[in-house]
Amino acid sequence: MTLSAGEGARAPGLRTFTQFVVAIAVVVGVINCVLGFVRSVRDVVRFHAEVGDCVAGETEADMRIVTCEDPAARKRVVERTTRPSPVNEYVLNEACSGAPLADEVSWRTFQEGTVLILCLEILKP
Repeated sequence: MTLSAGEGARAPGLRTFTQFVVAIAVVVGVINCVLGFVRSVRDVVRFHAEVGDCVAGETEADMRIVTCEDPAARKRVVERTTRPSPVNEYVLNEACSGAPLADEVSWRTFQEGTVLILCLEILKP
């Protein structure tokens, strides 16, 4: 069977296009892995507050450690503990039961299955 002009050029073009799409998918996958690592490091830093540290931010997403003299400081860590995942309301309340100054509880589950529980005293409404 004879190929007419132009039919032989389609296969290499399709192969090149497929290779290009696969290369783009690999690059996007690598970028996602790097961004996931950066997010996890950021989360560890954000939630690594110790007892006595103050935090700023209204939501968990924008919570960050600040000095207690910082005007943005809204809460102080009065108790900090870790538990295995999963946790429920009973575990959260029990974790902060020894901290009478605790007004609220913030918690974060990390990828390795550890839950960090912060018992927080509200400094400024």
